[in-house]
Amino acid sequence: MIDEAIKKIVPKEVGVVPADPQVLAARFSPDGDYLIAGSFDGRVRRWSVQAENKFVETESMSRHGGWVEAFALHASEPTCVSGDSWGGMTYWRQAPEAEILWHLPETHDGWIRSLAIDRTGKFIASCGLDRQVVIRSTKDGAELRRFKVLDAETFCVRFHPTRDELLCGDMLGRIHRWNSSNGKQLEPYDASGLYLYHRLQEVGGVRTLAFSDDGKSLAAAGTRPKNGATVQGVPTLLLFDYESGQMKQEMSFGAANHCFVHDVVFHPKGFLMAVTSGTPGAGQVVFHAIGEDKPFYTNTKLANCHSLSLHPDGDRFAIATTNRGSNGNGRRLNKEGEYQGNNSPIHVFDFHWEQAAAAK
Repeated sequence: MIDEAIKKIVPKEVGVVPADPQVLAARFSPDGDYLIAGSFDGRVRRWSVQAENKFVETESMSRHGGWVEAFALHASEPTCVSGDSWGGMTYWRQAPEAEILWHLPETHDGWIRSLAIDRTGKFIASCGLDRQVVIRSTKDGAELRRFKVLDAETFCVRFHPTRDELLCGDMLGRIHRWNSSNGKQLEPYDASGLYLYHRLQEVGGVRTLAFSDDGKSLAAAGTRPKNGATVQGVPTLLLFDYESGQMKQEMSFGAANHCFVHDVVFHPKGFLMAVTSGTPGAGQVVFHAIGEDKPFYTNTKLANCHSLSLHPDGDRFAIATTNRGSNGNGRRLNKEGEYQGNNSPIHVFDFHWEQAAAAK
């Protein structure tokens, strides 16, 4: 059970890291020294995390030819793998100086949607627009196993934190599972509530997966779609008991215009953190205690929340957003007569746990 005092926490925004052009995700490195983000301009950008929540941008990696949406950080070494919208993948050392260790220009036929590094640090998993799921060696990028999802787009891959198992979420609301050591396919889990076929359009899907640290709980999230076209749907998170594969709770966040859950984190203090992005520009940050009916904290002041990263100290978190008014159709020119592209403010919050201590 979650400490009741934690429910009274109101996180305080302590900084905004400007990112122009847009970034697609932002993550703290496992040592907490860097904030790293994949960018629309083909770079993987880095900010050094300094005292008093100051962030100083340092050398970036720019080997990619397209948008960098997917990247994953090694848990114990200062290395990172990144993938772009052209199917290119780069493995690089991100500290103390950025250095490319290997680069593969065509690992997927088109967009790499998601990347993960296993608990041993020896293997990389990727999924792409080509419906392929691939396991590679971190040492040199050599392909070790390849799986094909025949009838649906794939959105996310995750390694189990304690087992030799790989998961992939797809458009049809299935969570595919394989033994990552021998390639054997395991029984999939059913998250079909996140999928809708409407007016010749497939909508929704498992957009993100997250494990609790002990691997006993699995969160699968996206939207419970209402319609196709301009998607409307309630952001939804399905919580599974991993051992049995049974769904034990469904969590809903906001209204139909809030659309998708884009990222989920299990906080070590016993609650789930999630961010959502909807139309037009709606965004939410929500904290939800497992087993309870409603979130105990909701923040709707941010627009278009696309990623959430918890700092290793558990005291801070960063949310990558898109600027308000980012709908490009018919946007006006600025005073200089120039079209203004979108940017991605990265908002940094502090929990201020002393509030919880004082509330007891």
